[in-house]
Order: sequence, then structure tokens, then C-alpha cells
Amino acid sequence: MKNNINLLHSAPNNRVETVASDLEGTLSAGAAWQGMRGYLINQGREQAYKRFFLRKMPRYLLFRLGLVSQESMKQDWILGLLQLFVGYTAEQMAELGQWVVENEIWPKRRQSVVDELLSHLDRGRRVIINTGQFEPLLAELLPEMEGVEGIGTPLILEDGRITGRLAGPLNTGVRKVEQLEPFARDGLILSAYGDSEQDIPMLEMSNMPVAVYPDRGLKREAENRGWPILEDVNTSQRSSTEDETEP
Repeated sequence: MKNNINLLHSAPNNRVETVASDLEGTLSAGAAWQGMRGYLINQGREQAYKRFFLRKMPRYLLFRLGLVSQESMKQDWILGLLQLFVGYTAEQMAELGQWVVENEIWPKRRQSVVDELLSHLDRGRRVIINTGQFEPLLAELLPEMEGVEGIGTPLILEDGRITGRLAGPLNTGVRKVEQLEPFARDGLILSAYGDSEQDIPMLEMSNMPVAVYPDRGLKREAENRGWPILEDVNTSQRSSTEDETEP
């Protein structure tokens, strides 16, 4: 049996104003892969992670030499890391997700972004975290912001266990736009928040785009278009994914 998680409270529609936000680097400076690594170490599986790291080293060196893009490297890394959880039950994935949220994502949240999203929610708008994050992990974040919904990358579970395969494309770049189209009025949603050049398509489909701790590409675009740039002096400017030795 194959199944995946529905993180929307109701069917997509454009009758209610919609606000969308990226997760990693935008809502939080944390990174899921770091949390997944920490979980493996916490569970006594550090050697499994080290073997994974060694297998990825050749491609990582190409990334460091500028021969592989950061986005491509991140995707390859997280999809490879997912293989270490093949065979996990839905309950074990929920435990993993809870650990990642409690130890990595939520402690590093950007409170100014959280406050803005909850303010939109209070105004009766639909707020959706639109992210490449795996849905079983995203599901454990949403209870921290009651009423906020989510669209992530679905995984295939067979007989309730992780297969290591995706049930659809990674929810990044233009895929985020495709996911939001049913919520758009005349092709646009109310507002969108993102931190990277990959988020530009999602920001372009909003009436009120906001660049959050933007990378160089997005910052240049935001400055050229006059988009608001949101930063908080109380947290580090860029996502911790750029501060680690690994991607």
C-alpha cells in the first residue's frame, strides 16, 4: 500500500487570500539535513552517516570547485540521506521529524517571520509553508504554528514503511509555483516569503513578495525590483546550511 500525508486543512481554492513561505533559510535558519544527521548520531548510527558522507565526497568536492551548483548538491545530499531511513515506519518517521523540529528547526526559527505569518493568519488569510522538506518531517513542524498548513515533498510508503522514493518531484523552484496555482487569483497569491534565488518564481507570483535573509542572487533581484528585504539582527543572516563544512 502506498500513501502520503495531506498537510492542507481543506481543498485548494482561491476564495481566501493565500500567503506562502519557504521553510529552510526563511522561516528558520535551521537545516533538516543537519537535524537528520544529529538524530542518527543520537540513535547510535554515527558510522552509518560517516559512510554516507564518504560516498558523497567526490560530488561534494566538485561542488567546492564550483562544478556543481549548491542547489544540485543540496538536493543530491538530502535524497542520499533519506536512504539511511529506508524501512522506517510512519511512527519512526514522526519521531525523526519531532527530533529535527525540536533540536534544529524550531530553536533556530526566525521569530520575525513567524510573527508575520501568524499575523496573516489572524487576518483570516490562508498561510502555507511551501517547501522542499519531506512531508513526514514538515508534519511535525506545523503544530508549532496552529492553523498554518503545509505543502512539502511527498514520500512513498509501502505497508507503512519508507521506501526511499519520492511520490512526486522535490517541491522546489517552479514546482512551488505549480503547487500554489490552485490558490491564485488571476495568477497571483497575496504574499510570499523566500530566502534564495530558487524562490524567485514563487515570489514573482505574489502581490507582496518578501526576501528573507536573501542569498546574493535573490538580494540582487529584490533590490532591482524594490521588494522588501526582511532581516533580524538577533539571528545570523544566512541559513546555517552555508556555515557548515558540508552543503
